[in-house]
Amino acid sequence: MSTRGFHTILRLAALMIICSTHCAGPAKPDLVFIAAADWRYKATEDYHTPAYFMGALQSIVEVGKGAFMVSPGDVEPIDASRELISQVLGEEYIWYPVAGNHELDSAAYMESLRTMNAGGNTLPGVVRVGPPGSEETTYSFEWGNCHFVVLNQYFDGHSDVGTDGDVVPELLEWLRRDLSENEKRHIFVIGHEPLISIPDMETGRIRHEDDSLNKYVKNMHRFHQLMLEYGTTAYLCGHTHNTSIAKINGIWQIDVGHARGIEDPFPALLYKETSNRIPAEATEPEAIESGLRAYFEPRKYAIKKVLYYAGLTKGIYYKELQDEPAFEALTHFYATISQNPSQLDEYCDVFWENNRLTASSYTRLVVDDAQVTVEVYRNDAVGGEYSLVLTEVLD
Repeated sequence: MSTRGFHTILRLAALMIICSTHCAGPAKPDLVFIAAADWRYKATEDYHTPAYFMGALQSIVEVGKGAFMVSPGDVEPIDASRELISQVLGEEYIWYPVAGNHELDSAAYMESLRTMNAGGNTLPGVVRVGPPGSEETTYSFEWGNCHFVVLNQYFDGHSDVGTDGDVVPELLEWLRRDLSENEKRHIFVIGHEPLISIPDMETGRIRHEDDSLNKYVKNMHRFHQLMLEYGTTAYLCGHTHNTSIAKINGIWQIDVGHARGIEDPFPALLYKETSNRIPAEATEPEAIESGLRAYFEPRKYAIKKVLYYAGLTKGIYYKELQDEPAFEALTHFYATISQNPSQLDEYCDVFWENNRLTASSYTRLVVDDAQVTVEVYRNDAVGGEYSLVLTEVLD
């Protein structure tokens, strides 16, 4: 081979090395996953529109659904939520739901959670099942260079439905054993309730200020110190319906907010929806009442809230309002607006003076060996499209 030919081969080899380093585009992250919670799915027509949880799922498809979704609680009914997630994100899409306080509302919800991880063999990647009494609803799993721990904070040491949100000594000891044997680079601990409630990143609203894990402050402190001791990357939670990312004495807490779309109805929406449920030809009180009851029945809790915040329940707090008085207030509201449409604006003004709805949100976490990036996506709180509103690199 001539000297010229040899030099040509060297140049080609150098170009191949440079191209392999610089021409292949940015390196793919080690892991991408979604964290979303507190959508409390209802099998009603509106929940199958983009204004509700369906909108969050559709947005997740657009931005990239990653390998799986973790959901820090209040995503019941579990079976119906699984069906909707499969419909939008695919039947094979992996979902790790976590026990929240509203999963305890029904034995069927908890049984669905237990079935999803029966024997620790159902969900992918499970490496350790929970302590006796919470074997299915507390567990750890691994994915790539990450170790994930799912905690049932309603486990009291014997029953997985025994507390009102705590990290009892039996659960803490199980967590210590689990973390002590971990060899993965990043650790994510997931539970429903925050260490402490942090105000929403945009509205400043705060909920569950005194009844999150800080209700049992000594156990909360021990839990925090244990996560710190083993270098936990982040603690993921929900419960407050507010979205926040905060470093609490060395531990990143990511409250993923609620992903239900419209958090609560408001007077204009309430009137529109109830009107749509009443046949146009209905003039008899019985027909109107039937239409209202059909709309009201599956939405009791939400409608009580909007009636309260719009000043329609004479000062009775919505959690204390009984079903029949709530229906009477709803009927009066509908009749008033039908006779005097301008009254709707007055009700809306009172509602917005007394209530701050928080935007529907979900987070997308991008994990590399060196760092974790958290992306927060939110809508406009009244059913609009989602957009990226915050990117935070966890140090």
